[in-house]
Amino acid sequence: MSTTNRTDYLVIVLYALLMVRVGFYVLRFNRGAAEYFRGGSRIPWLVAGLSCFMSGFSAWTFTGAAGVAYRSGIAAIGLYIGNALSFLLGYFIFAERWRRSRITTVMEYLAGRFNLATHQVFSWSTIVFQLFTSASTLFGLSLFVSAACGFPVTWTIVGAGALIVFYCVLGGLWAVVVTDFLQASILMPFCLVLVVMSLLRVGGVGGFVHALPEDMKTIHWSGEFGWFYLASWTIMVSFGYNTSAMAQRYFSVDDERSARKIALLCSVLFFAGAFIWFIPPMAMRVVYPVLPSLRAALPKPSEAAYAVASLTLLPHGLIGVMLAAMFSATMANLSAQFNLKSAILTKDMYQALLRKAAGDRELLVVGWITTFLIGGATTVIAVMMAHRGHRGRTAQQVRWGHPVLRVCREQRAIRATPALPVVLATVRQTEKFTAEKMRRG
Repeated sequence: MSTTNRTDYLVIVLYALLMVRVGFYVLRFNRGAAEYFRGGSRIPWLVAGLSCFMSGFSAWTFTGAAGVAYRSGIAAIGLYIGNALSFLLGYFIFAERWRRSRITTVMEYLAGRFNLATHQVFSWSTIVFQLFTSASTLFGLSLFVSAACGFPVTWTIVGAGALIVFYCVLGGLWAVVVTDFLQASILMPFCLVLVVMSLLRVGGVGGFVHALPEDMKTIHWSGEFGWFYLASWTIMVSFGYNTSAMAQRYFSVDDERSARKIALLCSVLFFAGAFIWFIPPMAMRVVYPVLPSLRAALPKPSEAAYAVASLTLLPHGLIGVMLAAMFSATMANLSAQFNLKSAILTKDMYQALLRKAAGDRELLVVGWITTFLIGGATTVIAVMMAHRGHRGRTAQQVRWGHPVLRVCREQRAIRATPALPVVLATVRQTEKFTAEKMRRG
């Protein structure tokens, strides 16, 4: 098994410089808050769709979920097929309704549908919840990179956090979606290459299926990652994937048809990703029944399966691409959350409570400041997690006991919880709300 070298580090540096260049490039698109927070509703649906897809997962896919694939086989594929079904629900129900609402943030809907008190309660609770879940995401990324490269965890957190904050402050939602588009262009081809290399290593598709232990090819009705668990997961992510940052992508395109295309694209990509992402760690179960140790320990040894596959099968340079792909998955997730929380602070708190008559330019400046503060706070919390040694205790690894509750250990469950009433109310009331908003002008 190889280790990283200077060639791989150079690839990572070039990737970081590309993200910085994007931030400067899209700065010209932001003339006001409408462009900064929803792209002026003129982002191409393909770009918005790939951004929505990239925002739907993080490095946990390549650590925690890869560990599930290494231990339990096709159950991991079932989890991400559940994600695909959630976006399919968005295609048929939620996407066009969110676009029809003509709002900037999900929380803005609550003010029109319910009242100011409900609007503020959900706005503040969302900010608090997501600060900690975003910090746990950043901490999880640092553990992965530390395991693969031997970098100090704290400095990895600071470097990744600073890079994301930089291009998010400069470019707003435009920077988020353009970088996500580029990151998807890096991630998916790399993952396909690793799938091919993994299958060749174990004798092709036939050899792969034959060599897998029988329990990895079976899903039971009960127990960890059984059918009941997968059904619970699908129901849970159906809420998370149809609100929050995902809904923001529906606001950003020109019409309802484009919004539905976003949801359909995400559904197709998640279905494909369910196989592309988890064949390599499953193949490593054949190659390494006991995984070799990396330079830094992950919470569970099996969570290193994807990194081990990359270090075993790829030449130098492509190992650097693997690490850049891990960065891209988490950076897409975090940048979406930074922009979303900044929009809530700017539109739903600053404008709603302090400056109702604030102009578009003023809100843009406030958006810059709140994005910086949100990103900085997230980075500081992640550093505190690292210093307190909370390995294995991030939101992705919390154990809840009963399968219906234990499914919430993946951080998107926490992000989804404050938004459940928003989803249900959207289905019933969007047409009424939109008509009233248009009547008021």
